[in-house]
Amino acid sequence: MLAATDRPIRSYAGSGCPFTNLRGKQVLNEDSSSRLAELEKRCEQLEKNLRLSEDRFDKLFHASSHLMTITTVKDGRIIDINETSASLGGFTRKEMIGRVSSEIGLFADAKQRERMIRKLQEDGRVHNLEMKVRTKTGELRTVLLSADPITLKDEECFLGISIDITERKKADESLRQTLAWQAAIFEGSRDGILISDKSAKIVAANAAACELTGYSKQELLKMRASDLQTEADLTELAVLHDRILAGEDIQGETIITTKDGRCIDAEFGHQRVLISGVPYVHTIARDVSSRKLLEAQLLQAQKMEAIGALAGGVAHDFNNLLSVIKGYTELLLDGFDQNDSRRQDLEQIEKASQRAVSLTSQLLAFSRKQILQPEILNLGAAIAEMSTMLRRLIGEDVELITLAEPNLGLINADPGQIQQIVMNLTVNARDAMPQGGKLIIEAANADLDERSVRTRPMMGKGPYVVLAISDNGIGMDAAIRSRIFEPFFTTKEKGKGTGLGLSTVYGIVKQSNGFIWVYSEPGKGTTFKIYFPRVRSEVNQAAGTKKIKHEDEGSETVLLVEDETSVRALASRILCERGYSVLQAGDGVEALRVARDFNGEIDLVLTDVVMPGISGRTLVARLESLRPGIKSLYMSGYTDTAIVDHGILDSKVAFLQKPFTVQSLAHKVREVINA
Repeated sequence: MLAATDRPIRSYAGSGCPFTNLRGKQVLNEDSSSRLAELEKRCEQLEKNLRLSEDRFDKLFHASSHLMTITTVKDGRIIDINETSASLGGFTRKEMIGRVSSEIGLFADAKQRERMIRKLQEDGRVHNLEMKVRTKTGELRTVLLSADPITLKDEECFLGISIDITERKKADESLRQTLAWQAAIFEGSRDGILISDKSAKIVAANAAACELTGYSKQELLKMRASDLQTEADLTELAVLHDRILAGEDIQGETIITTKDGRCIDAEFGHQRVLISGVPYVHTIARDVSSRKLLEAQLLQAQKMEAIGALAGGVAHDFNNLLSVIKGYTELLLDGFDQNDSRRQDLEQIEKASQRAVSLTSQLLAFSRKQILQPEILNLGAAIAEMSTMLRRLIGEDVELITLAEPNLGLINADPGQIQQIVMNLTVNARDAMPQGGKLIIEAANADLDERSVRTRPMMGKGPYVVLAISDNGIGMDAAIRSRIFEPFFTTKEKGKGTGLGLSTVYGIVKQSNGFIWVYSEPGKGTTFKIYFPRVRSEVNQAAGTKKIKHEDEGSETVLLVEDETSVRALASRILCERGYSVLQAGDGVEALRVARDFNGEIDLVLTDVVMPGISGRTLVARLESLRPGIKSLYMSGYTDTAIVDHGILDSKVAFLQKPFTVQSLAHKVREVINA
């Protein structure tokens, strides 16, 4: 510290009179001396305060949990560094003080320091600048740096205070990844997801929810959950909402109304979730309309199968009865003169039995038990051949339009049954247009892929030919559509329909390996679409073989096997009256015994297909071993898989459909024996 006499005396010009003595030298008076002492005392206090401040700063600098460093601006030489900062990098203070930051690789990227200097020059300070630093072991740490310029010993420096945010960054990254995963799951879900608050207002919705409802995300976020369930009771929805918020998980099915007004079946699951401690309702919804449709179609198919089995059994029994009624009626007719009134009575019985035969034939068609004689045909050509007859059938007030796609594929079907399908559907269309209208019959190729058959159970993908018959008549509602193929179901007035037209169509289509679908709404007409599998074979253009006319009478021996006594008696009488020798058996076991015991030749076995014990097919096989060369003729009210494969008769098998007539039985027996 300087002595008092060595201190320069400042002249205060403003005082007007410097202190001088008689010799002209400046002197200090008592007042000035006192003031000087006071100044010295104040300087000492300032120095003491400075030392205390420096000491306090030094303690704060080194004791701070923050990373603190004093570095020169010019070259980055470390003037001082606290223990916290040094230990972060794995160094000691001694290792770092006096060294340049670049020598020890403090900055992971040299450009970071340049960026920091530039920031100091532009803004005068640095605030929360994120930087990467490298530790002694090479590990990278992330710090958040704030720096202010200071001057030490006339050298520009900066005081840097940093916070190690490495772990926070890792936590942030982990949180970001978690949120990204959650967002991916939320948005990537194929099910619609909605989150609604206590007031049932939707606060979040994923893309699937938008697709499900038809609303955009912005629109959904302005709606309440109840806005999507216009068919539901609002009071019940409120109670349900409270139960969920109370912690109850609820699952079930509901109907969602989409933006375009459609009502779709949806399967849902509700549960309460806590987000930041606040309860919300988390909803997952899935469109199950297609599944419900498939279930309904499958149930309908199963019901039709059951009804078909019943119808087939009934038709079989009826055919046995009708064979007896028709056969004996024909035999009686031969014994009466044309003018005999009793003959007219018998003719009425014969006509009634013929109508009954027609009904049972339709039942067999529905149950897929009738005999088909399929051939390769062009559906468009078949429709064209029928067009004249169809125009007469529908009348003048209905416009008929027939369309066939060029290069139409071929199908394998019974031409007579195809005509039956077209006629039945045409009659139905005509009746649905009492005031006239338009009937369109189309034939086109169709190639169905996985997506196309998704809503059509049991229908495989592949090439088809489609027969579509459309009208613009009164249409049908869903309740009627679900029953139209059931036998005896009709919406027509009493006496104007049997209810077997569409059931016959259904049976023929199924027996032809096809599929039928109906599209109709009240007041919007009806379209029936029938899909037949497309085949590659060419149409057989050969002229039909003329049937050989055979005489009905003969003298051969026939083994007649029939479990129905009345049918067996009738057939035996018809054959005996035409000169045949008839051996009778009530079942297969008896027939084998008769064949073994009979010494003469047996030319033909006439057997029923379905019998108790040994079936007709098994019986014929055993008789062929027992009596080589014996010929066979099957008869049945419906066909059996032993003879018929999927309703298609083997061309090598002779078959007589029940109920037979006197003429058809005699003719068929003669034909088989002569073959």
